[in-house]
Amino acid sequence: MAEEPSFAALIVREDVDVAPEPAQLSPLDLICGAVTVRLDARTSAARIAEIARALNAPS
Repeated sequence: MAEEPSFAALIVREDVDVAPEPAQLSPLDLICGAVTVRLDARTSAARIAEIARALNAPS
């Protein structure tokens, strides 16, 4: 006696987001003595170096 095939229910939803939200990048704090400069996390390395040099320059 052969067994009857079994079937599973299938649920399809169109309103599901397939791509997760991008993670928030934390700001970058550049600290030199009593001065703190908060930069966007996407700031280029060249720009960060310029600011760091400016902060360390004698006044």
